Amino acid sequence: KGGAVDTDGCNKVISFLVMCDSFNIPIVSLVDVPGFLIGIEGEKKGAPARIINWMNALSLCTVPKISIILRKSYGQAYLNMGGGRNSDEVAIWPTADLGFMDPKVGVSVLYGIKEEDDPEEFQRRLAEISEDTSAWNLAELYEAHEVLDPRATRSYLINRLDFHRSRLNGGVGEHLMRTWPTSYP
Repeated sequence: KGGAVDTDGCNKVISFLVMCDSFNIPIVSLVDVPGFLIGIEGEKKGAPARIINWMNALSLCTVPKISIILRKSYGQAYLNMGGGRNSDEVAIWPTADLGFMDPKVGVSVLYGIKEEDDPEEFQRRLAEISEDTSAWNLAELYEAHEVLDPRATRSYLINRLDFHRSRLNGGVGEHLMRTWPTSYP
């Protein structure tokens, strides 16, 4: 799977989000996910529906949500793991690699070029696509609050969790998912 999330993984995350929201447990996501496991098998197991259910559950979570992007975070998985505006706090390590998909795959999809067919053109296009996939580019777009030194991760989390606990609601959620279904057909 290479770290890609499948339908069982989606169901597990949804259950976890519901539990955290129900018991006022802040959600901390340490992100290194290349995307979702898709294809015929995923389609048969309802992957698109599970991915959307995950997004819905994430949007209904009212406990503090903190995401730290460590490495890979591509496409829809970036959003599902709290990227963009789906978390209260988003920090990113300098080692992060972001984009609509893995840059090497992106070259093949966008330009129809395979590395073995035209190595020079492939490398040129790869450099072009990879230009905007760094942590600094994401922060430049205000999609991350901080580019974080990995050694400061623990203190960052302690500080942010303490901050959210001191909010007016004390970090207590509204429990919008109290009637969320516990299983799917």
